[in-house]
Amino acid sequence: MSRTRLLSISVVSILALTAVSSAKAQSDYNGWRVRAFAGIVGRFVESDNTTFDDPTFGTSSTEVDGTGFGFGADVERRFNKLFGLDLAMGFTQLDVVFAQSLTSYVSQTTLDVTPIWLAANFHWVKNEKLDFWLGPQIAYIFWNGPLVFSVPGEEDFTVETENEFPAIGFDLGLDWWLMDKGGLNFAFRFVDADANTSHKLPVDPTFVTLGYTWKL
Repeated sequence: MSRTRLLSISVVSILALTAVSSAKAQSDYNGWRVRAFAGIVGRFVESDNTTFDDPTFGTSSTEVDGTGFGFGADVERRFNKLFGLDLAMGFTQLDVVFAQSLTSYVSQTTLDVTPIWLAANFHWVKNEKLDFWLGPQIAYIFWNGPLVFSVPGEEDFTVETENEFPAIGFDLGLDWWLMDKGGLNFAFRFVDADANTSHKLPVDPTFVTLGYTWKL
């Protein structure tokens, strides 16, 4: 066999092996990821609260008080090493307080928050153990309502809630693979969303969760 022919066969073989290896590596990224998660929910990004004038109660405010427990699940379709589309749904209950200048009484009720998120995840770090992503997301958010606050000796104060779409935000997450098909998950999901169009109840629900990820 001539040296030229041997060299040609060697080059073709190397290219073929490289293509097969690249295809296999690419297939490791493609596919589905399913996650279940739970954690805390609050207003960790925007903490401003605006007051408003009410004809009965004077200067008033409604504000999310503290944090709540939240949970949910998501499924991500990975298309390649860099990009995936993620659809998720969560649920939490947040305490809301109503304060006013007419009396010193502070009334409280519960707001149910059910977001459905759609995110474009860009995976910046990917190796055998860690997978980190960051990307923009939109959400459709369901609120329970109306919220009714009781004030002794006065009429109830009512806040009508309105589902919001699109609520704009971002998500980031990290999968820590403990085995070939499963691992722990951390995620941070934020959207800018108020419970009504009059902005009497800013919420901006932010989910900070831990969970588990499965590769399908």
